[in-house]
Amino acid sequence: MSTVVTGYKESKDLLLKGAPDRIIKKCTKFDSFEGVKSLSESDREVLLQQVNVLAGQGLRCLAIAEIPGAGKLSDLTTENCTQKLGDINQYNSFEEGATFIGVVCIRDPPRPEVRPGINACKTAGIRVIMITGDAKETAIAIAKELNILEADDKISECVFTGSEFENMNASERKKAVGGDSGKVFARVEPSHKRELVKTLIEMDNVVAMTGDGVNDAPALKQAHIGIAMGITGTEVAKSASDMVLADDNFATIVKAVEEGRSIYSNMKAFIRYLISSNIGEVLSIFFSAFLGVPEGFTSVQLLWVNLVTDGPPATALGFNPADPDIMNKPPRR
Repeated sequence: MSTVVTGYKESKDLLLKGAPDRIIKKCTKFDSFEGVKSLSESDREVLLQQVNVLAGQGLRCLAIAEIPGAGKLSDLTTENCTQKLGDINQYNSFEEGATFIGVVCIRDPPRPEVRPGINACKTAGIRVIMITGDAKETAIAIAKELNILEADDKISECVFTGSEFENMNASERKKAVGGDSGKVFARVEPSHKRELVKTLIEMDNVVAMTGDGVNDAPALKQAHIGIAMGITGTEVAKSASDMVLADDNFATIVKAVEEGRSIYSNMKAFIRYLISSNIGEVLSIFFSAFLGVPEGFTSVQLLWVNLVTDGPPATALGFNPADPDIMNKPPRR
């Protein structure tokens, strides 16, 4: 993101922030303790190495730079901004020759209940795929912390960037998202998210997608079950989703799956009980009529059986607690 501001250093200044690898490419100078100096190619490599070390610690890195005087946008006004900024292809030229200031590192620790939730998903036969706009190194560190990536997972086969996924053909994409190991996709753009979901659906998976931003909306709409965040989620994400989390907690999704499996199990018990008891009544009446003997049940007796001996026990089965091993079973087809 680039912003033209006034009242910072000069009459106008252009401030940049974004992914370190992209911001550093736009910089020709850097602001050191001894003042502004020229930024060489070797300096860029050193900076990127330092950023990779920080990202490997699970830190989200945001680079910042400036163009004093705003460069080619020094004459930008409210009157000519529409004309001046109308061509998106010119944006790179506006940002050239920036001065690198530094990197801001942000730690966004996962909630303590997320790791147990992901472990529960694994035992329940649910694959968890991380899709993030963060750097590859940051994504790997967080994925290992959450046990999405296990010790024996090969990084080259489990972790991809959005651009790498985009350059794959259809069979390579299916191979990238397939398998039983954890998967991580970093530096992902909105179009990549949608293609990821589309590929998973083409492989006959039932796909649930979680997100909170406008850029998640296409993937949320594409998935079988779109899940938006109720607190931090945008209205666009919520409207594109089938379910909204009131507490923005991943563990709530796991609880919902457990509750859904429990309801389905109780429904099966309810139906089986009713069918098995009613079959006996139907057969007794059928054979009585077929053999020409007096009816085995009167209307009042049938009504009593259905209302008293069938209804309450079957209803009670619908309130059974979940089986202890319900999250250790694979999903039904």
